[in-house]
Amino acid sequence: MCGIAGWVSTLPNRFADADRTLTRMRDRLTHRGPDDAGNFLDLPENLESRGGAALGFRRLSIIDLAGGHQPMPNEDGTVWIVFNGEIYNHLELREELLAAGHVFANHSDTEVLLHGWEQWQDALLPRLNGMFDLAIWDQNRRELLLARDRHGKKPLFVGVLDGGRTLVFGSELSAVAAHPAVQPEVDLHGLASLFTFDYVASPRSLLRHVHTLEPGQFWRWRVPERGAPTLRVDSYVGPARPDERLAALSDAEFLRELDTRLHAAVERRLMADVPLGIFLSGGIDSSLVAAYAARLRKPGDLDTFSIGFADKRFDESGHARAVAQFLGTRHHERILTPEAALAALPGLLGRMDQPLADPSILPTWFLAQFARERVTVALGGDGGDEWFLGYPTFFAHDVGRLCDFVGISKAHGVLQAVAQRLPTSHGYMSLDFQIKRFVSGLAERDGMRHVTWIGGVARQGLAQLLTPEALRALDVPRDSARPGHHDPQLAAQVQDVWQQWRRAGRDDMDALAGLYARFYLGDGVLQKVDRASMLNSLEVRAPLLDPGVVALAQAMPTRLKLRGRQTKLILRQLAQQQLPPAIVQRPKRGFAVPIGQWLRGPLRGLLTDALAPAQLAKLPYLNAPGVQQLVREHLDGRADHRKPLWALLCLTSWTDRLAEATRD
Repeated sequence: MCGIAGWVSTLPNRFADADRTLTRMRDRLTHRGPDDAGNFLDLPENLESRGGAALGFRRLSIIDLAGGHQPMPNEDGTVWIVFNGEIYNHLELREELLAAGHVFANHSDTEVLLHGWEQWQDALLPRLNGMFDLAIWDQNRRELLLARDRHGKKPLFVGVLDGGRTLVFGSELSAVAAHPAVQPEVDLHGLASLFTFDYVASPRSLLRHVHTLEPGQFWRWRVPERGAPTLRVDSYVGPARPDERLAALSDAEFLRELDTRLHAAVERRLMADVPLGIFLSGGIDSSLVAAYAARLRKPGDLDTFSIGFADKRFDESGHARAVAQFLGTRHHERILTPEAALAALPGLLGRMDQPLADPSILPTWFLAQFARERVTVALGGDGGDEWFLGYPTFFAHDVGRLCDFVGISKAHGVLQAVAQRLPTSHGYMSLDFQIKRFVSGLAERDGMRHVTWIGGVARQGLAQLLTPEALRALDVPRDSARPGHHDPQLAAQVQDVWQQWRRAGRDDMDALAGLYARFYLGDGVLQKVDRASMLNSLEVRAPLLDPGVVALAQAMPTRLKLRGRQTKLILRQLAQQQLPPAIVQRPKRGFAVPIGQWLRGPLRGLLTDALAPAQLAKLPYLNAPGVQQLVREHLDGRADHRKPLWALLCLTSWTDRLAEATRD
């Protein structure tokens, strides 16, 4: 796993001190690639008419340790690539390209991408089974290709400047912000997204004029013989009807095919020339990944890792230990204490690159740090909850539809007033928390209902967090009859994705799987894992996101995945053949953190310092009185505001770091 950075432009002044600027951008990514680095500059004399390019690279060596140096050219030096990720089917693609007459100089998957571009152009992208962001500069065509993997495991940020005459890109926002052409201005739509979703949903970022490629998206920037550069934005994956051949399988055939595909997916992801282990939570998904890995390797040579909590209401380390003992792996576990969290938080929040208001990044970061002591690659269970309907909100969807049908949803205002009177508990998914969330969601429709259920602040919360001026800039309606609204652009984006998946799917559950995969998985969960792992120079792979596994999950009828409140049925059936019954039967648990209690206890000082009036004055778009009210109510135990307060804590840490980086 690595990091890429660079830019293209037809403006000569954008290449002033180019090598130094490129090195500065590139070295913001050293944690992603501590093993090697490289720069490439293409600065023709007639730059204004032909365009120039700068490509920078940091490498974490995983495959072909001796080769694979980047930026990498083709045989005649006319095409150059920087590539971050892994292509699991590169050996098969290599055979195709050899048969077509291509000659290879090394054994890296990077060179396969170079020759694949020469052979197929952007038709290469849907052929790839892997996780990546990449940039390919074709000197003859004067064209740059930027692309991101189909699920969005690897992020790619792009600044569009000078009316499109300049593109600045990087694997992290901090690398893009290191280019002097990029101004550190906060994007209000990105900010609203952070508060609403708990993350900044692509194609936005927290900086104006900087975009995030969406999962499965590619950009082609080209300098024609005459005229200004052109930019084409397209996708090579998207909502599609289930494969009819797969959909015709019987229930028993689905189970057998899933076993075959998961076995193959794990086998592909065990490919590495460095030590490899497994993230083990004790849940169905990671336990199944570990079970297949134990079938493919000697269990006694396989390292598994888990993190626990002293608070038993949040601790799952015992379940992970039971799975490891059953499989016979070398298991390692640690307990995350509030003291350790307090010591690590300031540094972690400041290094998060772009705020991510999911507190589970904290144990994920500790887990990655812990695993990195022994391995360089880890396998995880991400993707199972989205494609196999593992969240309780999928069941809640039908309950919400019933409320709509009988008219209860129309009284959501009254219901919400009643729900807010329930005593506040700070336990894991406490009953009052679930009721308040569910009722808040009844005010929304379709996709935004689910964003409310699993996201950050509900519609009333945005009005409390942002100033009237910021809300007007977002075009958020404000009226006394319906207090509080979402950012209309965000709501329209969610609704558009919902409609696309609903047209392609057979029922609401097909659409919800696609919606959750696009937003919650692609922009939330996978970015959490990427940031936590890459801050520790650790690569994490997700077998459940193998294209073959996902295609099969999409083809399955809902009844094989969800029945009543029983989630991930077919995965549980598969697990029954390989895991202890206690693991198969236990309910869904997230990687939860007692952040609400910690903010009232050991993290209280950090919270009050970060959100003190003097600090809030530095953030003119925040409604300081509203924020202070949230702090008081949470610290007094009158309300559970863990979500907006954690988002604000992440935001203030990021803005402090951004100000420091700008001064560098």
